Amino acid sequence: MAELTLVILAAGLGSRFGGDKQLARLGPRGETMLELSIQSAIKAGFTRAVLVIRPELESQLAAQLASQVPADFDLRFCIQALDDLPLPADKLAALVEARTKPWGTAHALYCARHQLKGPFAVITADDFYGDHAFACMAEGLKRGGWLMVAYPLAATLSEHGGVNRGICQVKDGYLARVEEYKEIIASQGGLEGRFQGQLWPLAPDVPVSMTLWGFDDSVVSWLRDALISFLLASPLPGEECYLPDVVQAGIDQGQQVRVETAQGEWLGVTYADDVPRVRSRLMELLSD
Repeated sequence: MAELTLVILAAGLGSRFGGDKQLARLGPRGETMLELSIQSAIKAGFTRAVLVIRPELESQLAAQLASQVPADFDLRFCIQALDDLPLPADKLAALVEARTKPWGTAHALYCARHQLKGPFAVITADDFYGDHAFACMAEGLKRGGWLMVAYPLAATLSEHGGVNRGICQVKDGYLARVEEYKEIIASQGGLEGRFQGQLWPLAPDVPVSMTLWGFDDSVVSWLRDALISFLLASPLPGEECYLPDVVQAGIDQGQQVRVETAQGEWLGVTYADDVPRVRSRLMELLSD
């Protein structure tokens, strides 16, 4: 059985949160969400992790995690560099010069391509997924192929502002479509979010991607193709290439993506005001 790798996307700027969410100590013993995810992954049988980060975070995260993982757990870091792109050098200069933020989750995973071997899961560093979700993902990866562990939309919102979510259509246990909706909020008429500039109603139980994906090495070529298309389309300075868009491109050309639903609770901090509730709930869930 191939070893299971956990890829943690931890280079985000946390602009709405007002700081580095991946460093926020929210657990009952002062753990970060990243540390809690690694603990859950180890329980589920993962043996290595690759953290995709900004360079200024490496020393602090390395020191923080040194005492948190077993000696035989393989922990690696890779940098999400703005110029690590699948384009010739003569086309990179103008793109990179105008860019001040990372290129998005698809680019983050692309930057980890040299560290990927065998089946692997992808998560973000600022979400709490719970033990069941990682156990579910580990079992799915052992079966091979691509998969996603989903959560119902209503369980992933913030009381303090809009959130972005990958809204999923699932048919016969497989993902049929995933589309990135932005600024999803609860209004008097129910839930609604923006897709392609328009406001759309959303069902509270619709499954959403919280960036808990399972892949094999084949995804690297899809990441490369998606980034090339994205970059050649002259994106605006704030636009990003999202991992769900890569998955959808694969689905459109016949790639199957199994969907499992997490039975445990998801928790996250989009805004600083989310911290008290999340910290309190983690205390209830994780305290002995």
